[in-house]
Amino acid sequence: MNHDERLDHLEMRIAELEKEVNELKTNRPSKRIDTAANSHPRVGEITPRRETTSVSEKKETDWEHLIARVWLPRVFMFVLLIGLIWGFKAAVDGGFITEKMRCILGLLAGGAFIYLGRRQYKHKRPLLSQVLLGGSIGIFMLTTFAANYLYDIINTPLAFMLNVLWTALGLWFSYRYKSQALGVIASIAGVLTPFLVNSENSSTAYFVAYEVLLYVSFMLFAMKQRFVILFYTSFVLMHPAFLIYNVGAASTERWLAYGVLIQHVMLLGAVLLRQGILSHQLRILAASFVLTALWFKLDLDSSEINAILLAFSLIYSGLSVYFWKKDARETLPFSLAIASYALLFFTMNVVKSDVAIGLFMVEGFVALALGLVIRSVFQKINGLLIYLLSCLVGLTQLAKGMTSLASTNTFTWIVLLITLAGIIVLLKRYPIGEQTQAIKKLLYYGLGVLLLFFITDVTTALTIKVSKNTQHLLISSAWVGYAIAVLAYGLTKGIKQVRLAGLALLFLTLMKAIFFDLPTVSVVIKAVLFIGLGGIGVLLSRFFYKKE
Repeated sequence: MNHDERLDHLEMRIAELEKEVNELKTNRPSKRIDTAANSHPRVGEITPRRETTSVSEKKETDWEHLIARVWLPRVFMFVLLIGLIWGFKAAVDGGFITEKMRCILGLLAGGAFIYLGRRQYKHKRPLLSQVLLGGSIGIFMLTTFAANYLYDIINTPLAFMLNVLWTALGLWFSYRYKSQALGVIASIAGVLTPFLVNSENSSTAYFVAYEVLLYVSFMLFAMKQRFVILFYTSFVLMHPAFLIYNVGAASTERWLAYGVLIQHVMLLGAVLLRQGILSHQLRILAASFVLTALWFKLDLDSSEINAILLAFSLIYSGLSVYFWKKDARETLPFSLAIASYALLFFTMNVVKSDVAIGLFMVEGFVALALGLVIRSVFQKINGLLIYLLSCLVGLTQLAKGMTSLASTNTFTWIVLLITLAGIIVLLKRYPIGEQTQAIKKLLYYGLGVLLLFFITDVTTALTIKVSKNTQHLLISSAWVGYAIAVLAYGLTKGIKQVRLAGLALLFLTLMKAIFFDLPTVSVVIKAVLFIGLGGIGVLLSRFFYKKE
Protein backbone atom coordinates (compact mmCIF):
# COMPACT_ATOMS: atom_id res chain seq x y z
CA MET A 1 0.00 0.00 0.00
CA ASN A 2 1.64 3.27 -1.13
CA HIS A 3 1.53 6.66 0.57
CA ASP A 4 -1.52 7.93 -1.36
CA GLU A 5 -3.55 4.82 -0.61
CA ARG A 6 -2.67 5.09 3.10
CA LEU A 7 -3.77 8.71 3.03
CA ASP A 8 -7.09 7.75 1.41
CA HIS A 9 -7.63 5.03 4.00
CA LEU A 10 -6.89 7.41 6.91
CA GLU A 11 -9.26 10.05 5.52
CA MET A 12 -12.05 7.51 5.19
CA ARG A 13 -11.43 6.22 8.71
CA ILE A 14 -11.45 9.74 10.19
CA ALA A 15 -14.76 10.48 8.45
CA GLU A 16 -16.25 7.24 9.85
CA LEU A 17 -15.05 8.07 13.38
CA GLU A 18 -16.52 11.59 13.17
CA LYS A 19 -19.84 10.14 12.09
CA GLU A 20 -19.83 7.66 14.99
CA VAL A 21 -19.03 10.42 17.51
CA ASN A 22 -21.91 12.56 16.19
CA GLU A 23 -24.29 9.61 16.46
CA LEU A 24 -23.18 8.95 20.04
CA LYS A 25 -23.72 12.61 20.93
CA THR A 26 -27.18 12.60 19.39
CA ASN A 27 -28.36 9.31 20.92
CA ARG A 28 -26.70 9.70 24.39
CA PRO A 29 -29.30 9.08 27.16
CA SER A 30 -29.64 11.63 29.94
CA LYS A 31 -27.93 10.51 33.11
CA ARG A 32 -29.41 11.07 36.54
CA ILE A 33 -27.06 11.46 39.48
CA ASP A 34 -28.84 10.07 42.48
CA THR A 35 -28.02 10.68 46.11
CA ALA A 36 -26.56 8.04 48.35
CA ALA A 37 -30.04 6.86 49.32
CA ASN A 38 -30.81 6.34 45.62
CA SER A 39 -34.55 6.39 46.32
CA HIS A 40 -35.94 9.22 48.47
CA PRO A 41 -34.20 12.51 49.19
CA ARG A 42 -33.53 13.34 52.81
CA VAL A 43 -35.74 15.79 54.63
CA GLY A 44 -34.64 19.33 54.01
CA GLU A 45 -32.32 18.28 51.22
CA ILE A 46 -32.81 19.95 47.90
CA THR A 47 -32.60 17.62 44.94
CA PRO A 48 -31.22 19.39 41.89
CA ARG A 49 -33.46 19.18 38.88
CA ARG A 50 -31.80 18.02 35.68
CA GLU A 51 -33.38 18.83 32.39
CA THR A 52 -32.91 16.56 29.39
CA THR A 53 -32.02 18.54 26.33
CA SER A 54 -31.95 17.11 22.85
CA VAL A 55 -29.01 18.35 20.84
CA SER A 56 -29.72 18.70 17.16
CA GLU A 57 -26.68 17.89 15.16
CA LYS A 58 -28.26 18.85 11.89
CA LYS A 59 -26.27 21.66 10.39
CA GLU A 60 -28.40 24.38 8.88
CA THR A 61 -27.50 25.88 5.53
CA ASP A 62 -25.72 29.20 5.91
CA TRP A 63 -27.51 31.07 3.14
CA GLU A 64 -25.65 34.28 3.89
CA HIS A 65 -22.31 32.56 3.29
CA LEU A 66 -23.58 30.70 0.23
CA ILE A 67 -25.05 33.79 -1.43
CA ALA A 68 -22.74 36.58 -0.30
CA ARG A 69 -19.38 34.81 -0.42
CA VAL A 70 -19.78 32.04 -2.95
CA TRP A 71 -22.21 33.14 -5.66
CA LEU A 72 -22.27 36.93 -5.27
CA PRO A 73 -18.67 37.47 -6.49
CA ARG A 74 -19.09 34.95 -9.31
CA VAL A 75 -22.33 36.41 -10.65
CA PHE A 76 -21.30 40.02 -10.33
CA MET A 77 -17.85 39.35 -11.75
CA PHE A 78 -19.69 38.21 -14.87
CA VAL A 79 -21.88 41.33 -14.71
CA LEU A 80 -18.76 43.47 -14.30
CA LEU A 81 -17.11 41.89 -17.35
CA ILE A 82 -20.22 42.55 -19.44
CA GLY A 83 -20.25 46.18 -18.28
CA LEU A 84 -16.57 46.57 -19.12
CA ILE A 85 -17.15 45.12 -22.59
CA TRP A 86 -20.04 47.51 -23.24
CA GLY A 87 -18.08 50.47 -21.91
CA PHE A 88 -15.12 49.40 -24.01
CA LYS A 89 -17.36 49.17 -27.08
CA ALA A 90 -18.83 52.61 -26.42
CA ALA A 91 -15.36 54.11 -26.14
CA VAL A 92 -14.29 52.37 -29.35
CA ASP A 93 -17.39 53.54 -31.22
CA GLY A 94 -16.70 57.07 -30.07
CA GLY A 95 -13.16 56.90 -31.47
CA PHE A 96 -11.52 57.52 -28.08
CA ILE A 97 -9.49 54.27 -27.97
CA THR A 98 -7.25 52.99 -30.76
CA GLU A 99 -6.65 49.31 -31.45
CA LYS A 100 -3.26 49.26 -29.71
CA MET A 101 -4.67 51.11 -26.71
CA ARG A 102 -7.44 48.51 -26.47
CA CYS A 103 -4.90 45.69 -26.22
CA ILE A 104 -2.78 47.59 -23.68
CA LEU A 105 -5.87 48.29 -21.57
CA GLY A 106 -6.74 44.59 -21.70
CA LEU A 107 -3.30 43.61 -20.42
CA LEU A 108 -3.48 46.28 -17.69
CA ALA A 109 -6.95 45.05 -16.66
CA GLY A 110 -5.67 41.48 -16.40
CA GLY A 111 -2.73 42.65 -14.28
CA ALA A 112 -5.12 44.61 -12.04
CA PHE A 113 -7.26 41.51 -11.52
CA ILE A 114 -4.17 39.54 -10.49
CA TYR A 115 -3.16 42.26 -8.02
CA LEU A 116 -6.64 42.44 -6.50
CA GLY A 117 -6.92 38.66 -6.39
CA ARG A 118 -3.66 38.31 -4.46
CA ARG A 119 -4.75 41.02 -2.00
CA GLN A 120 -8.07 39.28 -1.40
CA TYR A 121 -6.26 36.04 -0.76
CA LYS A 122 -4.00 37.71 1.83
CA HIS A 123 -7.10 39.10 3.54
CA LYS A 124 -8.56 35.59 3.90
CA ARG A 125 -11.14 35.92 1.12
CA PRO A 126 -10.23 32.87 -0.98
CA LEU A 127 -13.44 32.59 -3.02
CA LEU A 128 -13.30 36.19 -4.16
CA SER A 129 -9.61 35.79 -4.87
CA GLN A 130 -10.23 32.78 -7.11
CA VAL A 131 -12.86 34.68 -9.10
CA LEU A 132 -10.49 37.60 -9.71
CA LEU A 133 -7.53 35.40 -10.65
CA GLY A 134 -9.67 33.29 -12.99
CA GLY A 135 -11.05 36.47 -14.56
CA SER A 136 -7.53 37.67 -15.27
CA ILE A 137 -6.84 34.56 -17.39
CA GLY A 138 -9.99 35.20 -19.42
CA ILE A 139 -9.05 38.85 -20.00
CA PHE A 140 -5.51 37.95 -21.08
CA MET A 141 -6.76 35.38 -23.59
CA LEU A 142 -9.44 37.67 -25.03
CA THR A 143 -6.88 40.45 -25.39
CA THR A 144 -4.45 38.15 -27.18
CA PHE A 145 -7.26 36.93 -29.45
CA ALA A 146 -8.19 40.50 -30.36
CA ALA A 147 -4.57 41.52 -30.99
CA ASN A 148 -4.01 38.56 -33.30
CA TYR A 149 -7.32 37.72 -34.94
CA LEU A 150 -9.15 41.06 -35.02
CA TYR A 151 -6.44 43.72 -35.24
CA ASP A 152 -3.48 41.77 -36.67
CA ILE A 153 -1.09 43.51 -34.27
CA ILE A 154 0.82 40.34 -33.35
CA ASN A 155 1.52 37.27 -35.49
CA THR A 156 0.13 33.77 -34.94
CA PRO A 157 3.23 32.13 -33.32
CA LEU A 158 3.47 34.93 -30.75
CA ALA A 159 -0.26 34.77 -30.02
CA PHE A 160 -0.03 31.02 -29.55
CA MET A 161 2.94 31.37 -27.17
CA LEU A 162 1.13 34.06 -25.17
CA ASN A 163 -1.96 31.87 -24.82
CA VAL A 164 0.20 28.98 -23.64
CA LEU A 165 1.75 31.40 -21.13
CA TRP A 166 -1.71 32.41 -19.82
CA THR A 167 -2.63 28.72 -19.48
CA ALA A 168 0.57 28.03 -17.52
CA LEU A 169 -0.17 31.06 -15.35
CA GLY A 170 -3.61 29.70 -14.54
CA LEU A 171 -2.09 26.34 -13.70
CA TRP A 172 0.41 28.05 -11.38
CA PHE A 173 -2.45 29.93 -9.68
CA SER A 174 -4.20 26.61 -9.12
CA TYR A 175 -1.07 25.15 -7.54
CA ARG A 176 -0.14 28.25 -5.54
CA TYR A 177 -3.59 28.83 -4.05
CA LYS A 178 -4.70 25.15 -3.91
CA SER A 179 -7.72 25.96 -6.08
CA GLN A 180 -9.27 23.30 -8.28
CA ALA A 181 -11.55 25.91 -9.89
CA LEU A 182 -8.54 27.83 -11.22
CA GLY A 183 -7.15 24.58 -12.63
CA VAL A 184 -10.42 23.95 -14.49
CA ILE A 185 -10.37 27.50 -15.89
CA ALA A 186 -6.77 27.01 -17.02
CA SER A 187 -7.62 23.69 -18.70
CA ILE A 188 -10.52 25.28 -20.62
CA ALA A 189 -8.25 28.13 -21.68
CA GLY A 190 -5.58 25.70 -22.82
CA VAL A 191 -7.99 23.63 -24.90
CA LEU A 192 -9.38 26.76 -26.59
CA THR A 193 -5.94 28.19 -27.40
CA PRO A 194 -5.58 26.64 -30.91
CA PHE A 195 -9.00 28.01 -31.87
CA LEU A 196 -8.15 31.55 -30.73
CA VAL A 197 -5.29 32.14 -33.16
CA ASN A 198 -5.55 33.15 -36.80
CA SER A 199 -4.12 30.13 -38.58
CA GLU A 200 -5.57 29.06 -41.91
CA ASN A 201 -2.99 26.36 -42.73
CA SER A 202 -2.84 24.65 -39.35
CA SER A 203 -1.14 21.26 -39.11
CA THR A 204 -3.19 18.42 -37.64
CA ALA A 205 -0.06 16.81 -36.21
CA TYR A 206 0.87 19.98 -34.28
CA PHE A 207 -2.70 20.42 -33.08
CA VAL A 208 -2.91 16.84 -31.79
CA ALA A 209 0.55 17.04 -30.22
CA TYR A 210 -0.41 20.25 -28.38
CA GLU A 211 -3.75 18.93 -27.12
CA VAL A 212 -2.26 15.60 -25.98
CA LEU A 213 0.63 17.35 -24.22
CA LEU A 214 -1.82 19.71 -22.55
CA TYR A 215 -4.01 16.80 -21.44
CA VAL A 216 -1.07 14.83 -20.04
CA SER A 217 0.14 17.89 -18.11
CA PHE A 218 -3.24 18.57 -16.54
CA MET A 219 -3.83 14.86 -15.85
CA LEU A 220 -0.55 14.56 -13.96
CA PHE A 221 -1.23 17.81 -12.11
CA ALA A 222 -4.75 16.68 -11.14
CA MET A 223 -3.49 13.32 -9.88
CA LYS A 224 -0.68 14.96 -7.91
CA GLN A 225 -2.99 17.50 -6.29
CA ARG A 226 -5.88 14.99 -6.05
CA PHE A 227 -8.21 17.33 -7.99
CA VAL A 228 -10.97 14.96 -9.11
CA ILE A 229 -13.07 17.49 -11.05
CA LEU A 230 -10.00 18.76 -12.90
CA PHE A 231 -9.07 15.16 -13.73
CA TYR A 232 -12.46 14.52 -15.34
CA THR A 233 -12.52 17.93 -17.02
CA SER A 234 -9.12 17.52 -18.66
CA PHE A 235 -10.20 14.11 -20.01
CA VAL A 236 -13.54 15.27 -21.37
CA LEU A 237 -12.40 18.54 -22.98
CA MET A 238 -10.00 16.91 -25.43
CA HIS A 239 -12.74 15.05 -27.28
CA PRO A 240 -14.96 18.07 -28.14
CA ALA A 241 -11.81 19.91 -29.24
CA PHE A 242 -10.92 17.03 -31.57
CA LEU A 243 -14.50 16.83 -32.85
CA ILE A 244 -14.64 20.57 -33.65
CA TYR A 245 -11.29 20.37 -35.41
CA ASN A 246 -12.42 17.28 -37.35
CA VAL A 247 -15.54 19.10 -38.60
CA GLY A 248 -13.56 22.11 -39.78
CA ALA A 249 -10.51 20.34 -41.22
CA ALA A 250 -10.47 19.00 -44.76
CA SER A 251 -8.39 15.97 -43.74
CA THR A 252 -7.13 14.85 -40.33
CA GLU A 253 -4.76 12.16 -41.66
CA ARG A 254 -5.61 9.76 -38.81
CA TRP A 255 -3.87 12.01 -36.27
CA LEU A 256 -6.98 12.53 -34.16
CA ALA A 257 -7.47 8.77 -33.66
CA TYR A 258 -3.81 8.41 -32.73
CA GLY A 259 -4.12 11.29 -30.27
CA VAL A 260 -7.07 9.60 -28.52
CA LEU A 261 -5.09 6.35 -28.47
CA ILE A 262 -2.18 8.13 -26.74
CA GLN A 263 -4.64 9.54 -24.19
CA HIS A 264 -5.86 6.03 -23.41
CA VAL A 265 -2.31 4.67 -23.13
CA MET A 266 -1.39 7.46 -20.70
CA LEU A 267 -4.42 6.62 -18.56
CA LEU A 268 -3.45 2.94 -18.58
CA GLY A 269 0.08 3.86 -17.52
CA ALA A 270 -1.27 5.89 -14.60
CA VAL A 271 -3.41 2.92 -13.52
CA LEU A 272 -0.49 0.49 -13.75
CA LEU A 273 1.73 2.82 -11.72
CA ARG A 274 -1.14 3.07 -9.20
CA GLN A 275 -0.55 6.78 -8.78
CA GLY A 276 -3.09 9.37 -7.70
CA ILE A 277 -6.85 8.83 -7.55
CA LEU A 278 -7.05 5.20 -8.66
CA SER A 279 -10.82 4.67 -8.44
CA HIS A 280 -11.51 7.65 -10.72
CA GLN A 281 -8.73 6.63 -13.11
CA LEU A 282 -10.32 3.19 -13.51
CA ARG A 283 -13.73 4.67 -14.33
CA ILE A 284 -12.20 7.01 -16.88
CA LEU A 285 -10.19 4.12 -18.36
CA ALA A 286 -13.33 2.17 -19.34
CA ALA A 287 -14.99 5.27 -20.85
CA SER A 288 -11.74 6.11 -22.63
CA PHE A 289 -11.72 2.74 -24.38
CA VAL A 290 -15.26 3.24 -25.71
CA LEU A 291 -14.40 6.73 -27.01
CA THR A 292 -11.16 5.40 -28.50
CA ALA A 293 -13.06 2.70 -30.38
CA LEU A 294 -15.46 5.32 -31.75
CA TRP A 295 -12.58 7.48 -32.97
CA PHE A 296 -11.05 4.40 -34.61
CA LYS A 297 -14.29 3.83 -36.48
CA LEU A 298 -14.37 7.47 -37.56
CA ASP A 299 -10.77 7.95 -38.73
CA LEU A 300 -9.10 4.58 -39.42
CA ASP A 301 -9.39 1.83 -42.02
CA SER A 302 -10.86 -1.56 -41.16
CA SER A 303 -7.47 -3.30 -41.21
CA GLU A 304 -6.00 -0.77 -38.76
CA ILE A 305 -9.06 -0.98 -36.51
CA ASN A 306 -8.91 -4.78 -36.42
CA ALA A 307 -5.19 -4.82 -35.61
CA ILE A 308 -5.55 -2.30 -32.77
CA LEU A 309 -8.68 -3.94 -31.32
CA LEU A 310 -7.00 -7.35 -31.36
CA ALA A 311 -3.98 -5.83 -29.63
CA PHE A 312 -6.29 -4.24 -27.03
CA SER A 313 -7.98 -7.60 -26.42
CA LEU A 314 -4.69 -9.45 -25.97
CA ILE A 315 -3.08 -6.74 -23.82
CA TYR A 316 -6.04 -6.39 -21.47
CA SER A 317 -6.46 -10.17 -21.27
CA GLY A 318 -2.83 -10.41 -20.21
CA LEU A 319 -3.31 -7.59 -17.71
CA SER A 320 -6.36 -9.40 -16.31
CA VAL A 321 -4.25 -12.49 -15.66
CA TYR A 322 -1.59 -10.30 -14.04
CA PHE A 323 -4.14 -8.54 -11.81
CA TRP A 324 -5.67 -11.91 -10.90
CA LYS A 325 -2.30 -13.25 -9.75
CA LYS A 326 -1.57 -10.03 -7.85
CA ASP A 327 -5.05 -10.18 -6.27
CA ALA A 328 -5.73 -6.63 -7.50
CA ARG A 329 -9.48 -6.94 -7.21
CA GLU A 330 -10.18 -3.23 -7.74
CA THR A 331 -8.51 -3.17 -11.19
CA LEU A 332 -9.35 -6.69 -12.41
CA PRO A 333 -13.04 -6.04 -13.33
CA PHE A 334 -12.14 -3.03 -15.47
CA SER A 335 -9.39 -4.83 -17.39
CA LEU A 336 -11.72 -7.78 -17.99
CA ALA A 337 -14.49 -5.49 -19.20
CA ILE A 338 -12.21 -3.71 -21.67
CA ALA A 339 -10.83 -7.04 -22.93
CA SER A 340 -14.40 -8.26 -23.44
CA TYR A 341 -15.53 -5.21 -25.38
CA ALA A 342 -12.33 -5.12 -27.44
CA LEU A 343 -12.94 -8.71 -28.48
CA LEU A 344 -16.61 -7.93 -29.15
CA PHE A 345 -15.78 -5.00 -31.46
CA PHE A 346 -13.07 -7.04 -33.16
CA THR A 347 -15.53 -9.87 -33.84
CA MET A 348 -18.11 -7.42 -35.19
CA ASN A 349 -15.55 -6.06 -37.67
CA VAL A 350 -14.06 -9.38 -38.77
CA VAL A 351 -17.03 -11.80 -38.85
CA LYS A 352 -19.70 -10.51 -41.20
CA SER A 353 -21.99 -13.58 -41.28
CA ASP A 354 -24.71 -14.68 -38.83
CA VAL A 355 -22.15 -16.92 -37.13
CA ALA A 356 -21.02 -13.79 -35.27
CA ILE A 357 -24.21 -13.91 -33.16
CA GLY A 358 -23.22 -17.26 -31.66
CA LEU A 359 -19.71 -15.97 -31.05
CA PHE A 360 -21.14 -12.95 -29.23
CA MET A 361 -23.16 -15.30 -27.01
CA VAL A 362 -20.03 -17.29 -26.18
CA GLU A 363 -18.13 -14.11 -25.35
CA GLY A 364 -20.95 -12.78 -23.18
CA PHE A 365 -21.18 -16.11 -21.37
CA VAL A 366 -17.41 -16.17 -20.71
CA ALA A 367 -17.48 -12.56 -19.47
CA LEU A 368 -20.42 -13.36 -17.16
CA ALA A 369 -18.70 -16.51 -15.91
CA LEU A 370 -15.56 -14.52 -15.06
CA GLY A 371 -17.71 -11.99 -13.20
CA LEU A 372 -19.26 -14.78 -11.12
CA VAL A 373 -15.86 -16.34 -10.40
CA ILE A 374 -14.17 -13.11 -9.27
CA ARG A 375 -17.41 -11.93 -7.63
CA SER A 376 -17.39 -8.56 -9.38
CA VAL A 377 -20.72 -6.82 -9.90
CA PHE A 378 -19.21 -4.58 -12.60
CA GLN A 379 -17.94 -7.56 -14.62
CA LYS A 380 -21.20 -9.47 -14.16
CA ILE A 381 -23.18 -6.51 -15.52
CA ASN A 382 -20.86 -6.20 -18.53
CA GLY A 383 -21.01 -9.92 -19.31
CA LEU A 384 -24.78 -10.06 -18.85
CA LEU A 385 -25.22 -7.02 -21.10
CA ILE A 386 -23.22 -8.61 -23.93
CA TYR A 387 -25.00 -11.95 -23.48
CA LEU A 388 -28.53 -10.55 -23.38
CA LEU A 389 -28.03 -8.31 -26.41
CA SER A 390 -26.58 -11.18 -28.43
CA CYS A 391 -29.46 -13.44 -27.31
CA LEU A 392 -32.04 -10.88 -28.46
CA VAL A 393 -30.37 -10.63 -31.87
CA GLY A 394 -30.07 -14.42 -32.01
CA LEU A 395 -33.75 -14.99 -31.20
CA THR A 396 -34.68 -12.53 -33.93
CA GLN A 397 -32.62 -14.60 -36.36
CA LEU A 398 -34.04 -17.92 -35.09
CA ALA A 399 -37.62 -16.65 -35.44
CA LYS A 400 -37.20 -16.81 -39.23
CA GLY A 401 -36.98 -20.60 -39.05
CA MET A 402 -34.39 -23.22 -39.94
CA THR A 403 -34.03 -24.12 -43.60
CA SER A 404 -31.67 -27.05 -43.05
CA LEU A 405 -29.59 -28.66 -40.33
CA ALA A 406 -26.37 -27.41 -41.93
CA SER A 407 -27.14 -23.73 -41.25
CA THR A 408 -26.05 -20.90 -38.96
CA ASN A 409 -29.37 -21.25 -37.11
CA THR A 410 -28.31 -24.69 -35.88
CA PHE A 411 -25.06 -23.25 -34.58
CA THR A 412 -26.91 -20.40 -32.86
CA TRP A 413 -29.41 -22.82 -31.28
CA ILE A 414 -26.66 -25.07 -29.92
CA VAL A 415 -24.69 -22.14 -28.48
CA LEU A 416 -27.82 -20.64 -26.89
CA LEU A 417 -28.88 -23.89 -25.21
CA ILE A 418 -25.38 -24.80 -24.00
CA THR A 419 -24.66 -21.34 -22.58
CA LEU A 420 -28.01 -21.24 -20.75
CA ALA A 421 -27.26 -24.64 -19.21
CA GLY A 422 -23.77 -23.37 -18.37
CA ILE A 423 -25.20 -20.34 -16.52
CA ILE A 424 -27.37 -22.67 -14.43
CA VAL A 425 -24.31 -24.76 -13.51
CA LEU A 426 -22.35 -21.61 -12.63
CA LEU A 427 -25.12 -20.32 -10.37
CA LYS A 428 -25.06 -23.60 -8.44
CA ARG A 429 -21.37 -23.11 -7.66
CA TYR A 430 -21.30 -19.32 -7.42
CA PRO A 431 -24.65 -18.16 -5.96
CA ILE A 432 -25.46 -14.46 -6.10
CA GLY A 433 -27.64 -14.16 -3.00
CA GLU A 434 -31.20 -14.87 -1.96
CA GLN A 435 -32.53 -14.50 -5.50
CA THR A 436 -30.32 -17.31 -6.83
CA GLN A 437 -33.00 -20.01 -6.55
CA ALA A 438 -35.63 -17.87 -8.27
CA ILE A 439 -33.23 -17.07 -11.13
CA LYS A 440 -32.28 -20.73 -11.50
CA LYS A 441 -35.94 -21.77 -11.65
CA LEU A 442 -36.61 -19.13 -14.32
CA LEU A 443 -33.60 -20.33 -16.32
CA TYR A 444 -34.75 -23.96 -16.06
CA TYR A 445 -38.18 -23.11 -17.49
CA GLY A 446 -36.64 -20.89 -20.15
CA LEU A 447 -34.27 -23.65 -21.17
CA GLY A 448 -37.15 -26.11 -21.38
CA VAL A 449 -39.23 -23.81 -23.61
CA LEU A 450 -36.27 -23.04 -25.88
CA LEU A 451 -35.49 -26.75 -26.18
CA LEU A 452 -39.08 -27.34 -27.32
CA PHE A 453 -38.70 -24.69 -30.03
CA PHE A 454 -35.37 -26.19 -31.04
CA ILE A 455 -36.94 -29.66 -31.43
CA THR A 456 -39.72 -28.11 -33.52
CA ASP A 457 -37.23 -26.28 -35.74
CA VAL A 458 -35.11 -29.39 -36.26
CA THR A 459 -38.13 -31.58 -37.04
CA THR A 460 -39.44 -28.99 -39.48
CA ALA A 461 -36.08 -28.78 -41.24
CA LEU A 462 -35.86 -32.59 -41.50
CA THR A 463 -39.41 -32.96 -42.85
CA ILE A 464 -39.42 -29.99 -45.19
CA LYS A 465 -39.81 -32.23 -48.27
CA VAL A 466 -42.64 -34.44 -46.94
CA SER A 467 -46.36 -33.73 -47.02
CA LYS A 468 -47.99 -31.36 -44.53
CA ASN A 469 -49.97 -34.24 -42.93
CA THR A 470 -46.82 -36.21 -42.23
CA GLN A 471 -44.98 -33.11 -41.04
CA HIS A 472 -47.67 -32.26 -38.47
CA LEU A 473 -47.67 -35.87 -37.24
CA LEU A 474 -43.89 -35.97 -36.86
CA ILE A 475 -43.73 -32.63 -35.03
CA SER A 476 -46.41 -33.76 -32.57
CA SER A 477 -44.55 -37.05 -32.14
CA ALA A 478 -41.35 -35.14 -31.37
CA TRP A 479 -43.22 -33.10 -28.76
CA VAL A 480 -44.58 -36.27 -27.17
CA GLY A 481 -41.09 -37.78 -27.09
CA TYR A 482 -39.78 -34.64 -25.41
CA ALA A 483 -42.58 -34.78 -22.81
CA ILE A 484 -41.85 -38.46 -22.11
CA ALA A 485 -38.13 -37.70 -21.65
CA VAL A 486 -38.89 -34.89 -19.19
CA LEU A 487 -41.33 -37.09 -17.25
CA ALA A 488 -38.85 -39.96 -17.13
CA TYR A 489 -36.14 -37.65 -15.80
CA GLY A 490 -38.49 -36.28 -13.13
CA LEU A 491 -39.57 -39.77 -12.04
CA THR A 492 -35.99 -41.07 -11.95
CA LYS A 493 -34.62 -38.09 -9.96
CA GLY A 494 -37.74 -37.69 -7.84
CA ILE A 495 -38.20 -34.01 -8.79
CA LYS A 496 -41.82 -32.95 -8.63
CA GLN A 497 -41.39 -29.71 -10.63
CA VAL A 498 -39.84 -31.64 -13.53
CA ARG A 499 -42.66 -34.17 -13.50
CA LEU A 500 -45.23 -31.36 -13.59
CA ALA A 501 -43.34 -29.76 -16.47
CA GLY A 502 -43.52 -33.05 -18.37
CA LEU A 503 -47.27 -33.29 -17.79
CA ALA A 504 -47.67 -29.68 -18.96
CA LEU A 505 -45.77 -30.55 -22.15
CA LEU A 506 -48.05 -33.53 -22.74
CA PHE A 507 -51.18 -31.38 -22.39
CA LEU A 508 -49.58 -28.71 -24.56
CA THR A 509 -49.09 -31.33 -27.27
CA LEU A 510 -52.77 -32.25 -26.97
CA MET A 511 -53.75 -28.56 -27.37
CA LYS A 512 -51.54 -28.33 -30.45
CA ALA A 513 -53.16 -31.38 -31.95
CA ILE A 514 -56.66 -30.01 -31.33
CA PHE A 515 -56.22 -26.41 -32.44
CA PHE A 516 -53.45 -26.60 -35.07
CA ASP A 517 -53.35 -30.13 -36.47
CA LEU A 518 -57.03 -31.16 -36.68
CA PRO A 519 -58.16 -28.39 -39.06
CA THR A 520 -55.41 -29.16 -41.60
CA VAL A 521 -54.75 -32.93 -41.54
CA SER A 522 -56.66 -35.86 -43.00
CA VAL A 523 -58.93 -38.23 -41.05
CA VAL A 524 -56.25 -40.93 -40.98
CA ILE A 525 -53.72 -38.56 -39.38
CA LYS A 526 -56.38 -37.39 -36.92
CA ALA A 527 -56.99 -40.99 -35.87
CA VAL A 528 -53.28 -41.74 -35.52
CA LEU A 529 -52.69 -38.56 -33.51
CA PHE A 530 -55.47 -39.14 -31.02
CA ILE A 531 -54.88 -42.91 -30.65
CA GLY A 532 -51.19 -42.22 -30.02
CA LEU A 533 -51.76 -39.36 -27.61
CA GLY A 534 -54.52 -41.18 -25.72
CA GLY A 535 -52.52 -44.39 -25.38
CA ILE A 536 -49.39 -42.61 -24.24
CA GLY A 537 -51.35 -40.51 -21.73
CA VAL A 538 -52.98 -43.56 -20.17
CA LEU A 539 -49.71 -45.49 -20.11
CA LEU A 540 -47.80 -42.65 -18.48
CA SER A 541 -50.43 -42.24 -15.77
CA ARG A 542 -49.55 -45.80 -14.66
CA PHE A 543 -46.09 -44.70 -13.59
CA PHE A 544 -47.54 -42.21 -11.10
CA TYR A 545 -49.04 -45.02 -9.01
CA LYS A 546 -46.89 -46.49 -6.27
CA LYS A 547 -47.40 -49.65 -4.32
CA GLU A 548 -47.97 -49.26 -0.60
